[in-house]
Amino acid sequence: MKRIRGSLALKLILASAIPSAVVLLAGLGALLEHSRRIAERDAALAFEELAFGSVIGALLALTFAGMAVALAVRHFLVKPIQGLSQVMARAELGEFLVRARVQSEDELGRLARSFNTMLSRVTDMEVTGIEATESMAHLREMELLLEVSKAVSGTLDLPELLAELGKQICQRLSISEFSVMLLDEASHQLVVEAVAGETPAAARGMRFHLGEGVAGTVAAHGQTLYLPDVEKDPRYLHYKGHTRTTGSFLAVPLRSKGRILGVMSLNRRPVDAFSPGETRLVEAIGAQAALAIANARLYQQTLELSFTDPLTAVANRRQLFLRLDQEFSRSVRFGDPLSLLMIDLDLFKQINDAHGHTVGDGVLRGVALTLRRNVRKVDLVARYGGEEFCVVLPRIGKPEALEVAEKLRRAIAAAPLPGPQGSGPLKVTISVGIATLGIDAEDIASLVEKADAALYEAKRLGRDRVAMAVPASRASA
Repeated sequence: MKRIRGSLALKLILASAIPSAVVLLAGLGALLEHSRRIAERDAALAFEELAFGSVIGALLALTFAGMAVALAVRHFLVKPIQGLSQVMARAELGEFLVRARVQSEDELGRLARSFNTMLSRVTDMEVTGIEATESMAHLREMELLLEVSKAVSGTLDLPELLAELGKQICQRLSISEFSVMLLDEASHQLVVEAVAGETPAAARGMRFHLGEGVAGTVAAHGQTLYLPDVEKDPRYLHYKGHTRTTGSFLAVPLRSKGRILGVMSLNRRPVDAFSPGETRLVEAIGAQAALAIANARLYQQTLELSFTDPLTAVANRRQLFLRLDQEFSRSVRFGDPLSLLMIDLDLFKQINDAHGHTVGDGVLRGVALTLRRNVRKVDLVARYGGEEFCVVLPRIGKPEALEVAEKLRRAIAAAPLPGPQGSGPLKVTISVGIATLGIDAEDIASLVEKADAALYEAKRLGRDRVAMAVPASRASA
């Protein structure tokens, strides 16, 4: 029996031979019985009937045998082959999880089992390949995160940090346009602080209200926003018309310790070019960038506190001399002039004695603010001590420094400064001393000394006036 189950040929032989033998034996039995009955009749008639019966019996036996063979072939051969063929066709289309039905232990059964084994191995190889591909993609993402983290954590200078962040993202993610907008806490507006790629330089410094455009919406709600096609979404403002961008746009919030610091925006020229995996990767990069931005801002605030006078919010004495050293080196190297103004409030002690130190502090803050508003951005206003201020004027010679000093003297005299509660504003005047490097002094210490001496001369001459230091050549003479 085991040999029969394992052989398709034996099954076909037995399936056709056994029914045929049964029919043949039944026909012979019927023929013998018929022969016995007609033996008693006429011999010639008996021979004819016997021959006719033999032919009919043989034809019936052959017909039944053919039907048995056809049914056996269909059951044992055709149907299993059709089922296996259908499974093979599905596997050819990529359905590696299908399996052929094993209906017997014969050659077709062993073929189906072998095919199933092959499909299992192909499935295992496909799964291994997918896992390897996913692992490689994950490794590339981790590598990118590591590189971006190293780039943004390598400096505490915020502009340098943002520039390196844009460079890394544009190169590694094939980004066409990149920008970082940071939230200005004073105005509650987003300010474009850094751009990279094809983003127009005119976009830097541009401001957006919370809720305005895509970036404003992201900052207002603190959620990532993806536009598959910017031309079909009216929220995309194309940097207020400065450039007509096409393609897809992704904006992620920069969040640190629950606070929104700003928005990082990326653009690709093709439509719907960001996959969900890339979106998650950009969000992870945004989290790293937000942490680095928060650290850079904290460092900048700490640095400003160490270099800023807490009362007037201008530079303190430490920053004053640091800046003087820098400008002295620049002057020696390039031959640029450098002037210093030493400023003192006239009769300030009387204000403190008459109105108290609170009013005096308000006057000092007002004077510092007026000085800052009337000098260039490159100039430095510093509190030297008490009611004395200094103004560093890089690339300004003595005649121009005299003009600046007179301008500041008139601005302070005209400025309404805060007075006591219930009273009107106060008016104060200043005395100014001027010294210029290379003319009045040859080093920083002499420059400060000469400016201080000129200030003393202005006070001696009656206050509310400007005096210039005596040139070194005349002083020696």
